[in-house]
Amino acid sequence: MKNFIGVIISIVLISSFASRDRSGIQGTIDPPEGAKRIWAVNGKDTVSIIPTPGSFIMDVKPGSWKLVVEAVLPYKNAERESILVIDGQITDIGLIKLTD
Repeated sequence: MKNFIGVIISIVLISSFASRDRSGIQGTIDPPEGAKRIWAVNGKDTVSIIPTPGSFIMDVKPGSWKLVVEAVLPYKNAERESILVIDGQITDIGLIKLTD
């Protein structure tokens, strides 16, 4: 039992230190069901995710990123330029409102 508790404590400590080193972009989408895929582009680096309805968080390297929200019809794609991601921080870009 003591070993089990020690393993749990170790996992929690490692997770808390690992999350400090996370760099990325997060935001929300309105309407929540409007985004099919989200792309982040920095030079030749490209990262894409399928967002959960209404919000997203994606891990990217530090640097300046362009974000493209691929929308479902009848909504139009949306873009954000020059998103600065700093090492060990999550950049919150706030609300992206999709238009139709």
